[in-house]
Amino acid sequence: MSLLPQFIENRINYHWQREILHYLWVGCLATVSQYLLLIFCVEVVHTNAILGSSLGYLLGGIINYTLNRNHTFASEKEHHKAITQFVLVFMVAFFLNAILLQASQHFLNLSYLPAQVLTTALVLVWNYLAHKFWTFKKN
Repeated sequence: MSLLPQFIENRINYHWQREILHYLWVGCLATVSQYLLLIFCVEVVHTNAILGSSLGYLLGGIINYTLNRNHTFASEKEHHKAITQFVLVFMVAFFLNAILLQASQHFLNLSYLPAQVLTTALVLVWNYLAHKFWTFKKN
């Protein structure tokens, strides 16, 4: 089952194109949920950006695992093994997210949203490579 609209799915010639488009689509859904929770926490609840981003990252992680396992990588790996590997990759990314966000705000003097955009781009690379070649690797 594809998460992509049919008119896009019909134009994809290669498996890797489909995989990357699915990964980006799932990532967008997870990222939007993270950013919405981040903005809510900072602007409404008045927490610091790192806490809001971290809570949002947890929510995005749930979305990411579910959709990437079932749709992007169509993993046949046993759930307990895949979830264990996902959590390990997720924990590295979770701390990378917090550290890079803090560093972007402190050293680059960015406000929380531009800092989060930069952080998201950097963490995205780690996540894709780790999940493709380890968490959801085809047996």
